[in-house]
Amino acid sequence: MPIYGIVLAAGKGTRMKSDLPKVLHKLLGKPLIAYVIDLLKDVGISSIYLVLGHKAEKVKQHLNSYDNLFYVIQKEQLGTAHAVFCCKDNLEGISGHCLIMCGDTPLFTKETISLFLKKHLENELVVSILSSIISNPTGYGRILRDENGNLIGIREEKDATASEKQINEINTGCYIINLKYLFSLLDDIDCNNVQGEYYLTDIVASAIKRKLKVDAFPIANEIEAVGINSRQQLAFAESVLLKRLRENFMANGVTFSMPSTTYVEPSVSIGNDVFIGPHSILKGKVVIKDKAYISGLCYLEDSVVDKKEIIKPGSIIINGKRKEYYFNGQS
Repeated sequence: MPIYGIVLAAGKGTRMKSDLPKVLHKLLGKPLIAYVIDLLKDVGISSIYLVLGHKAEKVKQHLNSYDNLFYVIQKEQLGTAHAVFCCKDNLEGISGHCLIMCGDTPLFTKETISLFLKKHLENELVVSILSSIISNPTGYGRILRDENGNLIGIREEKDATASEKQINEINTGCYIINLKYLFSLLDDIDCNNVQGEYYLTDIVASAIKRKLKVDAFPIANEIEAVGINSRQQLAFAESVLLKRLRENFMANGVTFSMPSTTYVEPSVSIGNDVFIGPHSILKGKVVIKDKAYISGLCYLEDSVVDKKEIIKPGSIIINGKRKEYYFNGQS
């Protein structure tokens, strides 16, 4: 059966304290939400429904390069279940499954999401939850299991008892649900909770009541579970993505001298046997061909470095135009 994507991105992100919609804040030069969309594409999901609300037109403008991206407007932010319900006109009556993710979770890997999809399909489940075991579960919904380890529900922290708050298996906000049941299960959900919202987490209790197959899989690591709600979390996520990117380059034949000092964006292409000196910045569509040597303290943006070319220390190259700054104050 086909798998569709739903990305929830209607929130205001008030803790960011910004006029810019939260999902448009950039990580390594790329909008936060683009990491989620690209991940869905990478695992083979071509049709993605993006649920927008706050400054929807601005978000659309930044995503107009994507194919098969469809926009759904949540006029009132009444909760995550309501956000998914807004896709009813688009997806009701269609065979298949939908992978639901939050637009502010950029750290999931292709390996984790692919495994999650595999487990859902192999076990022929109606509802699957991607969970994580973390050391500090504060702020997350808790996965509730019975004495045999069977999933019996999810409790949001604001509604959790003291004992439930001690549980360290948490809901990452990522679900796979069979479309045959999705909207009828959503019809069962009410807003009798502290927030007065329609929680998507309540879909688990609804499915269990109907004796449908549900489960939670704790296969996401603690870092992947991090969502972005503040500038501090944005900075943390960027550091994780930057480390992953540098390690990937090094695994493919690039040498970084003092790698932790180098900034590089996903749009950069680096060939084999390239040397990158410390405190260098590589932004935009930079192409560095095989065996080039980038000395330290260099800034490259939207430029090409030829094969075996040597870039002097302190060079600034933007759109192919160079200015080399030396340490005696002259240029």
